[in-house]
Amino acid sequence: MTVTTSTHRKLSHSRNTDEQFQALDRALARRYVFRLLHEQRSRRIQEQPQGDVIFRPRVEICDDPSSSRITATLELPGMKADDVRVTLERDNLLAVSGERVSKAPSDQFRSVNFPVREIKYGKFLRTLDVPSGTMMSTISAAMSDGMLLVSWPRSPPGARTRSPQ
Repeated sequence: MTVTTSTHRKLSHSRNTDEQFQALDRALARRYVFRLLHEQRSRRIQEQPQGDVIFRPRVEICDDPSSSRITATLELPGMKADDVRVTLERDNLLAVSGERVSKAPSDQFRSVNFPVREIKYGKFLRTLDVPSGTMMSTISAAMSDGMLLVSWPRSPPGARTRSPQ
């Protein structure tokens, strides 16, 4: 009986070890695939002309019910107000666009290795919905410390508010 228990423990220990090795193998394979995909994506981005990259800046929209205006804050580090365009597309689409250019010469990107490259350069575009009938003259924009604050009226001038019936 002692021998059987000992053999059973060995089998159990062996099975547990196999499961641990399989889990380790899966984790390493997953990590290897993620690394290959990351390297492939990085290589594609580095080979692409910088002007062709279009990205969307992150945004935070503040809709304070007690305020008559809605405010959006967009992250645009390193940008100057002159490099950013705020336009009203169609009737109710606010577009913020521009281009972030690297300070390094473009030919330097070909010969230098970037082990980590998270800063996005190139053209950017972010669109935000605004109330229908909003006019460009009612939209304000200001750049401060790499943050663009854009605000517009909650409801356009002349809009009637409906009272519940």
